[in-house]
Amino acid sequence: MFALILGLLFSACKKEPSTDAAKTNLVGVTVAGGNGKGAAANQLDDPTDVVVDNSGAIYISDVNNHRIQKWAPGASEGVTIVGGYDSPAKDSYILGAHNGIFLDASSNLYVAETGRNRIRKWALGVNPMSGVTVAGRPPFSGSGPMELNIPWAVFVDRSDNIYIADRLNHRIQKWTVGATSGTTVAGSTGQSGNDAKLLKDPFSVFVDVSNNIYIADRGNSRIQKWTPGASNGITVAGGAPQNFDCADIFVDASGNIYVADPTNHRIQKWAPGASSGTTVAGGNGVGSNANQLNSPTGVFVDAVGNIFVADRGNSRIQKWAQK
Repeated sequence: MFALILGLLFSACKKEPSTDAAKTNLVGVTVAGGNGKGAAANQLDDPTDVVVDNSGAIYISDVNNHRIQKWAPGASEGVTIVGGYDSPAKDSYILGAHNGIFLDASSNLYVAETGRNRIRKWALGVNPMSGVTVAGRPPFSGSGPMELNIPWAVFVDRSDNIYIADRLNHRIQKWTVGATSGTTVAGSTGQSGNDAKLLKDPFSVFVDVSNNIYIADRGNSRIQKWTPGASNGITVAGGAPQNFDCADIFVDASGNIYVADPTNHRIQKWAPGASSGTTVAGGNGVGSNANQLNSPTGVFVDAVGNIFVADRGNSRIQKWAQK
């Protein structure tokens, strides 16, 4: 994933940059879930991604419950806004296997519906019962310009262009507004590798206001930055010989990169040009204590620099406040 970048027209969206922040507290606070795995209103089951809007409401990709949950600020339970086991039996509403989510300022929710090889959009402020496919050709997987193959994450820029981490095609696809096919803007379709022009299992994508594309190139344990029109990326975090994993990324207004590192149970912050990262959440071994995380897969930073973490293994969302 987000004042946010000045001049943005959609400052309430997933992965919109925040201001640079100081140090985090040493412990996190549970702001959603944390009551064991389950499908009750106060529970989550393997949450993979998290978004926070300008009002402080938290949106959660609750994967094993096939739903998107919304938790109001300070709430003790969430409300299902998309999907869920009790959804009406129609394709426009029910969620299959899904991962990344994105929320824009108009309350449009985008979901990377991984299992059906598509990106769907719900106009939550209009009709949350109706999800529309905006990228992909479900249920088919493939490597053509109309197709996706296990899309893992989605990002929408201020012009409503959709960027997709098309994981098993090892590429980032861009779908312009109303398009019926996508264009590869990073990576090479169907080719994985570790040189500058290739990606391997991209898990997340973030686009800044200068249209630089940041990619969690998880198979290569690095974050790649592709400038507009570039045919090669440059490594801006991770890479050999770092002890580094990257399941999700968020870039703030100062260019700091926040990385969800599930293998090391931590969130790392990489300053621009840094050769190593600083742990700003977790990093105290795997566990469920307030100073620990368990395989975090999503990270979001709000307008004042608070870090929200999809603490997947603990089925909770943790907030690590800034001092």
